Amino acid sequence: MEVAAGPQPGFNGANNHLNFMEIRKTITGDTHELLVAGRVDGAGANRMEEEILSSIRAGAQTVYVNLNQVTFLCSAGLRVLLQYWRQMKNSQRVLLATRPSPEADAVLASTGFRDLVVEKV
Repeated sequence: MEVAAGPQPGFNGANNHLNFMEIRKTITGDTHELLVAGRVDGAGANRMEEEILSSIRAGAQTVYVNLNQVTFLCSAGLRVLLQYWRQMKNSQRVLLATRPSPEADAVLASTGFRDLVVEKV
């Protein structure tokens, strides 16, 4: 498991009110999961994009972006998800958001992107 550079708040939910984002990456074969926690604001969207690009460059066939611990999702974060969902789909690979938090789910639903980018369970 890799942890993206940045503050280390832990993943117990106790520090979700802080203004930062953390990404943990788990790699299993050609499947990468990014566990995103905290605020996906402009800077967070850039970091999320860097991690997705890193997975794509590493040859990931499937990238899951776990949004379970996201406390805020801005339009830049939506753009990153949609852009790389489309890029992966066009190259017969998969990028899906998984387990969106209530905050992330509300944004995805209100923009109409939930049906495109969120894994169907």
